[in-house]
Amino acid sequence: MDKLVEFAADQWLLVLATVGVIIAIIANEIYLRLQGRDAVDPETATRLYNREDAVFVDVRDENAFVSRHLPGAVNAPRSHIEQHGDRLERLRGRPVIVYGAGGGLAAAARQLREMGHEPVYQLRGGYPAWEDKGLPTEGRG
Repeated sequence: MDKLVEFAADQWLLVLATVGVIIAIIANEIYLRLQGRDAVDPETATRLYNREDAVFVDVRDENAFVSRHLPGAVNAPRSHIEQHGDRLERLRGRPVIVYGAGGGLAAAARQLREMGHEPVYQLRGGYPAWEDKGLPTEGRG
């Protein structure tokens, strides 16, 4: 123990830098968690859908949903997601992958968690990322 104290006193700058890096890593992990770290890419979302019976929740407006959406998706526009509680209730117990065309996925995922859904993932890149990969969609468009 004496050698550790002596080392810390002799190498105080190194110790300070190490502590700073550890604090930065912890702060980054907390930040990522709060910002929706549970984001998945389209390939991971496909695996969750196929292997774990995950369901997609589309938070885009109804017109965009009707035009094209991910397989089996449920539409619950972000602006009034709470109003779709009955429709979303039947999804409880299944992994949920929320997606849209722009920002706001973290807020939608948080709302779904507050409604009791777990786990909730965000599709990284949203609908455009899915479409860019050439993955299957449904709809009239």
